Parts: sequence; structure tokens; C-alpha cells
Amino acid sequence: MSSEVLTHAPGVHTPGADEALGTPAPGEARAEAQARARQAARIPADRPARVVIVGAGLMGDWWAREVVDSPVAELVGIADLVDGAPQRVIAGCGAADPASIAVGADGVDLALEVGADILINPTVPVAHHPVTVRALHAGIPVLGEKPVTETLPEAISLVAHAEITGVPFMVSQSRRFFPQVRQLRQFVADHGPTVITSAFFSLFEEHEGYRRHQLHPMLRDMGIHAFDTARYVLGTDPVAVTARGARPEWSVYDHDATVTATFEMSDGSLFVYNGTWNARGATTWWNSEWRIGAQHGTATWDGSGLPVLTTADEEETARLQAWIAEQPDPDSQPDQIAASLIEFVTALREARTPMCEVHENLLSFAMVEAAVAAVDHGTRIEIDPLLEEAKEQAIAAETHPEARALMQSWTSVRDVLDAWQEAQG
Repeated sequence: MSSEVLTHAPGVHTPGADEALGTPAPGEARAEAQARARQAARIPADRPARVVIVGAGLMGDWWAREVVDSPVAELVGIADLVDGAPQRVIAGCGAADPASIAVGADGVDLALEVGADILINPTVPVAHHPVTVRALHAGIPVLGEKPVTETLPEAISLVAHAEITGVPFMVSQSRRFFPQVRQLRQFVADHGPTVITSAFFSLFEEHEGYRRHQLHPMLRDMGIHAFDTARYVLGTDPVAVTARGARPEWSVYDHDATVTATFEMSDGSLFVYNGTWNARGATTWWNSEWRIGAQHGTATWDGSGLPVLTTADEEETARLQAWIAEQPDPDSQPDQIAASLIEFVTALREARTPMCEVHENLLSFAMVEAAVAAVDHGTRIEIDPLLEEAKEQAIAAETHPEARALMQSWTSVRDVLDAWQEAQG
């Protein structure tokens, strides 16, 4: 798969000769270019978004079925390097007219060929960076699967490419779209601050494929869900982490598929994650089991049913439970990747920033990589030094002159994220 950067699409900022030599565009000019790119990516409300999926593996198959069933999108193409893989996914996705769905080996080329509005990228993590960079510079909005990419330096690079192109890039952190998660977030806003939150995941799984040989598979495959959910629910960001991993003798995984991690959060609270694919019996749901302890109440959620919200006041507890009971049935509302797709298409139609945009997602991914480092080194890892080390590695590896110059101009990664957040209003 080529990592060549395509010529920018109309409406997307293209660096001039001086900028290509290493001088980033002024902040105001870049903001204007980003606004133009968002307008260029805007999807009319009177038709579904035209979607190409790159990657025809298990996740690509799931995405194809969701796009076909979606009220806001239509599947116009599937790309994969493996001959016959796109056709296999098309045959099983339930499309009314399978012959109308184009196939190809390169997702960006196919998206340009068929005039796609969106590229969905559920390729293997190592392909996330090159595919996303090509798409952004071609003016194609990207809805990427988690993790944002393979490494933290690559993730920081993608933040830079998103800034210089202004083309929307959202990472599908699908747990945020469960209505129960939003209810927990509201509870914390009304009854916080929190002091300690825990998420416990236990499901005996002997996955085939790359996870068997992946370093820290529990943290990298499942931890990211809980870490992003914690940031969203608690409204706080990570400061530091300690973590330990375990590989019992009966495990089929080469590395630790059992882990415990304790994060210190920016408001002084603690978030504790325990996860395992090695324990049989008493399984949790994929969303983990949650307990949130706050100043004015405690919430629990089994990961599937309705949250249980309690306070020291009986009347307030009764009011909270009545409020939960009045909410629409969670099963009647879109969730997971179906809701991610709706959010991305809606944001493009409204020319606004989608939830889980790459800037917002970066700290969730940093939590994973910090926990990995804590396991590897057996010590407490602070987030900001890890980000700065990754930034320097990203600069050294970057081949795009404007992206490299932009990263060199950053005082710190945290400052960039804070400035982005402030700009969202």
C-alpha cells in the first residue's frame, strides 16, 4: 500500500513553496483553511453519505453491514489488498444491489474514483497512519477504527496532518454512544467530583489471529474502550499511571492478556481498570462493569442494563431512578459503530467538529501507551513526558515538510490539545 501523499482536493489548504521548506502557516491562516476544508467536506442533507470502506477483514465486514443498514449512508465501494476479500464482504453485507458496489485494492484511489464522501478505515492498525494521511491530503473525511494508529508518534503525526489539511478525521470510540454512558456522564456532572472510578472486564476469550502474538493485547484491544469512556464520563484527563500485567500458564496469548492499571486523573481522582481474557465464569459484558464514587453519590453499571444511581438522600435517589426509568429503551437507540457513523455524517452535514475527533482521541490512546510503558518498566509513568518523547519521535519520522514544521512549532502536545479544546467553545 502506497504512502504517497496525493494532490490536495479543491478547498483543502495546499502548502506553498516557502511553507514546504519548513515554515508553518500562521495560526489564523490555518484556521481559515480548516474552515474551508470543513465546508468542502459538507454532505448535503437530501442524500445519504457515499461511503468507501478500506479493509475487508472482520471489522470491515461489520462496518459494511452497518453502512448498508444505516439511514444516513450508502455503501459505494470496498477496498482490500487481498484478492476476493471485498467481494466476500459485499456478498454478506445485505446490500440490495451488490453489483453497484465498486471494489479495488487501494481505498483512497477507490474513494476518489467513485466520488465518496467518507472513507471508513478498519484496516489493521499498522495501516492506519498511511491510509489516513493519504485520505486527508486527498480531501476525503476519514472515520477510523480504534486504535487511532499503531504508535503514539504516529498518532501525534495524524493530529498534525488533520490540522494542516483541515479535513475531518474521527476515531470511532463506539462505547461513548451507549445511552447509559451518557447517563453516567450526566450523573457525574450533577453529583461530582469523583474520587474513585473502577471498570472491571472479564471474558474468557481465546482469539485467533494477530492478538495471540500482540504485545499487551488486553490493554491495546480492550483497554482503549474503558479509558476513553472514563475520560468522557468523568470529564477529566490522565496525568500518570501505574500498571501490571500477567500471563497465566494456561493462556494461549504470547503476552499479558490480564492487566490492572491505576490512573491519576487531572482532578485528583483515581480511575482503576482491571481486564482479563484468561478467567472463566462470571463474565462481564464487553462494556465492563463500572462503579463511580463521587462526592454526592455513587453510580454502578453492569455494562448492559440500566445504571443504578444512588445518593445519601432517599428522595434524590428516588428522583434519579425515576429519571433513568423515563429514558428511552437503550435497545431502541443506535449505539456502537452505527451511532459513530451517524455522528460523523451529521457533523459533516452541519460543518461542525465530530465527537472523537483525533485531537480529542489522542489522550485516550496515550493512556494505553502509558499503561503499556508502566507494565514494561514496572514504574509510574507520567503522561506529558511520554507525549513529548513521542512528539520528538514523530518529528524525526515525518516525511511531510509542513506536518514536520508544524510539530516543531508546538510548545507541547498538551498545549496543542488545550488550544484545540478551547477553540471548540
